[in-house]
Amino acid sequence: MEGQAQDCLNAIGGQLLQGDPDCLFRGVSINSRTVSRGELFVCIKGERFDGHDFLADVIDKKVGGIILSNPEKLPVESGPFVIQVPDTLKALQDLAGFQRKRFPFKVVAVTGTNGKSTTKEMIASILETKFKTLKAQGNLNNHIGLPLTLLKRELSHEVGVLEMGMSAMGEIKRLAEIAQPDIGVITNISEGHLVQLKNLKDIQSAKGELFDSLTEKGTAIVNADDPLVLELARSLRARTVTFGIDQPADVWASEIESKDNLGFRFKVKLFDKTLSIRLPYLGYYNIYNTLAALATGYSLGIQEETMTRGLENYQHMSQRNEQLRHKGIDLINDAYNANPRSMTEALKTLDNFKTRGRRIFVIGDMLELGDRSIPAHKNLGEEIAQSKANILVTVGKLASLSAKSAQTLAGEKIQILEFTDHQEAAEFLIQEARSGDCVMFKGSRGTAMEKILQIFIANNN
Repeated sequence: MEGQAQDCLNAIGGQLLQGDPDCLFRGVSINSRTVSRGELFVCIKGERFDGHDFLADVIDKKVGGIILSNPEKLPVESGPFVIQVPDTLKALQDLAGFQRKRFPFKVVAVTGTNGKSTTKEMIASILETKFKTLKAQGNLNNHIGLPLTLLKRELSHEVGVLEMGMSAMGEIKRLAEIAQPDIGVITNISEGHLVQLKNLKDIQSAKGELFDSLTEKGTAIVNADDPLVLELARSLRARTVTFGIDQPADVWASEIESKDNLGFRFKVKLFDKTLSIRLPYLGYYNIYNTLAALATGYSLGIQEETMTRGLENYQHMSQRNEQLRHKGIDLINDAYNANPRSMTEALKTLDNFKTRGRRIFVIGDMLELGDRSIPAHKNLGEEIAQSKANILVTVGKLASLSAKSAQTLAGEKIQILEFTDHQEAAEFLIQEARSGDCVMFKGSRGTAMEKILQIFIANNN
């Protein structure tokens, strides 16, 4: 974003403490370490930091302007323009909303329990074939990340692809107020973020805030195989485009073939057209992500052949079924995050992985499940006991519940090891894993299960 102090005042209100309304800025930042000359610095207060504490640093860097709530922290009375507001976070969000509305721009918003980031990236790859596209980097999907993405919007951008995460009711509603999406995508709805949201119905309502935000001119991209998503779509003002595999849908996959360990081939009926898709990635659920992306591209008028080319440009995201090979051992890094549904999908991927050796499942705790935490981990153990896994390695107190549950049902069919830290688990794998084996790593983000993989590779030469 670039503009004048007056643009900020128009967007967020507040009081101009110093500088002129016609003072210019280019770019917006909340990070004192990376802020550049001429940018607008917004003093955000976090749990472990307060932007007000770094005002002297940003003034030294010749920022164009400052938005703050506590003028007592301002070290000098010269330099950039300064606007005081009661709430700097709200100011950041309102400024992003202002930027979103400044000139014509289509916005696609993606949410769901699983697959948000991958679907967002696939959609962007398709849209980039036709439009100058702004997309959220990484998983900048919260009350700070989404506004920062919108504030990077330039006049040349024709469409934006945003991701919306949440952990409580009302959060997606607020993000939608800022982004005003034209197209809303809900990938799926299952257990996750159950600390503040107590049950699946709460999660459904929270995710449904995206669909609720769509006007009659908007489009909802609906997973026809997910009853909770389908239920949300029944009372919408917006147009709906459905996607699925098991149920009839506007964008429907069939003739799905697994190509050994190299992904899938399948046909897609896209309304009255048929496409042949080659998806070179593990994970059956990636077919759903692909269908959602195709439905979105179709809704924005992109031709079928162009969408297929766009999918070929998609760069697989790290730690989402990322495949490596080390000393003849197949390693699957799916450690980005975990919840009950994604753990089930990971097990399916491991079961279907063709290997001449053993299947080793390395798991950490599933976090943010609230009261469902203990039963969810016990259920996971039952699923593991019925899977093709030969060895189960767990790290963490909750994951050990899965180990005990699996042991009860599987007996000696599965070798089960419980560890308390990454180093111990890695040392076991270094001793045990051998050429021909397949090892999969999975756990919630807070468990950082990729560290076991890193130690394993670094010390297994």
